[in-house]
Amino acid sequence: MRKLKATEKFKNLTFRQKIGYVRDYYTVHIIALAFALAALGWGLNHYIFNPPPRTFVNVSFYGRHIPEELRSLIASDLTQVLVQGDVNYAVITDNFFTSGNMQFDMAMSQRMMAMITAREIDILIVSPSEVYAYFDIGLALDLSEILSGDILAQLSDAIVTGQDHEGNAGVMGLLIENSPYFSNMEWDFGGNFNGWTLIVLSNAHRDDAIRAFINHTLLSY
Repeated sequence: MRKLKATEKFKNLTFRQKIGYVRDYYTVHIIALAFALAALGWGLNHYIFNPPPRTFVNVSFYGRHIPEELRSLIASDLTQVLVQGDVNYAVITDNFFTSGNMQFDMAMSQRMMAMITAREIDILIVSPSEVYAYFDIGLALDLSEILSGDILAQLSDAIVTGQDHEGNAGVMGLLIENSPYFSNMEWDFGGNFNGWTLIVLSNAHRDDAIRAFINHTLLSY
């Protein structure tokens, strides 16, 4: 007696048995296909139909935790003012801080250095205890390279001088504590921007956006 082929066996099954057969033998394939379709849909939406805005300027805070609500408010407000209606661009803010947990702090540090290396961060606003370390390792740009003498004269009370990694003196940062934009900002547990310093990273490349940010937040707000 000849053996029935799989297709013939399937034809001889009842409707309920056919459902069970498909479920038993093709569940993994169906799940994989569903995930593939979901990933394809997300990719099309994210990169083609509704791509995220490009970075106009990235301003990151380092040293202490800044509440997400405050960072979002800063990003939204500065996007409206500096980008001026171009929906393709936005001001991006980030926050890097230490928590006392070694694994968390290492991951945070690695993420920040990866973003710096990729030239994703333009401006770091650094807490008082951290600022001179950036001068020593050459990450801070001498601001006289991108700001005019007239602008620096207007910011004379905020200037922080220091030396780069080669020992050259320069304008390495700007205190923001007296900035009309930042001076009244506070958050939980007495958090404020007293002593925080704005530095421009030495590999930053969005010079016009950096100048617009400094002009608005430190001069004309």
